[in-house]
Amino acid sequence: MRVNVLLFTQTMNALLSSSLQLQDALAVCCEILSGRRDKKFCMKILKEVNEGRRLGEALAEFGGMLPPLYVPLVSIGEESGMLAQVFVKLSGYIKDRKNVRGKLIQALSYPVLVLVTAAAVVFILVLFVMPRLEQIFMAFTESSGEIGMQMARMRAHVYTACVIISALAVSGIVCAAIYAASDRAARALDGAALRIPGLGKIITAMQMHDFSFAMKLLSCARFPLVESLAYASAAVSNRRLKEAVLSVRDDVADGRDAGDAFASETVFPQYLSVWVKIAGRNGNTAEAFSELCDYYSAESEAILSGAAAVAEPVFILIAGAVIIAVISQFIIPVFTLLGAL
Repeated sequence: MRVNVLLFTQTMNALLSSSLQLQDALAVCCEILSGRRDKKFCMKILKEVNEGRRLGEALAEFGGMLPPLYVPLVSIGEESGMLAQVFVKLSGYIKDRKNVRGKLIQALSYPVLVLVTAAAVVFILVLFVMPRLEQIFMAFTESSGEIGMQMARMRAHVYTACVIISALAVSGIVCAAIYAASDRAARALDGAALRIPGLGKIITAMQMHDFSFAMKLLSCARFPLVESLAYASAAVSNRRLKEAVLSVRDDVADGRDAGDAFASETVFPQYLSVWVKIAGRNGNTAEAFSELCDYYSAESEAILSGAAAVAEPVFILIAGAVIIAVISQFIIPVFTLLGAL
């Protein structure tokens, strides 16, 4: 079931901000939403809340269609009594994610379309055009053996490319299966992703934004630091970073300074450790994590915008390389054979 998460969040934000109780807000939301799937989703949530379940628990059943940060933050809002404020923040968060995703799709749609078209042309040449050309050439020339060898070389190039693409696809499927089946392998893969140049920076910035966002809400609600770290770890989807957050929580529970605990975990950026140390000196944890949230929000948007700007010419170059390969491996040899007739 696919629902409009942004519309549901904005509606709940408006209703909860008008001082309605949760059950009343969900009931009104069910009446306001016009989409069949949206209404069904809202009615399911309302039914479970009326049966005594917490909102976060009810939403967890639909976790696959919600952003990773959604359910943990709703649970945090319920624990802290700041559910209305959480929906305010979630509305802005989802809207920003949608805008960034739209920019990426807009930047990549044209070059990807060109790349797919070039690949389709290659497959059409191999499956339909080349066999007929081979029959024609062999029917009109005595040097059929040489023509057959040239056509076989052309097919071999395509088959090699197909094998490489298939191997990459199978590798991706195997990695995804291992990631889902083994927590240890998932931590290793997440840790490896953080070390990939460019990709690691994007993942870290987005994860630190979600983490600092959760910590800001918890700090504003006066949660103890150890308890806040435990709750905020649920907002971190990268398992290597989640492991590091829980390690910091254990160190702080043992009496270690939070800034030193963060600094000892190499997966955390230095900027985060510095602001946590500042919070430890002035005692204003909420202000520190508010600054961190704003910083990583801006950094995430800047990184993704830059990646989209770089990805477009890269995909165009790849598409151009595919077209050149098609010309050199198919078009030119075909004209050469035609000239030999």
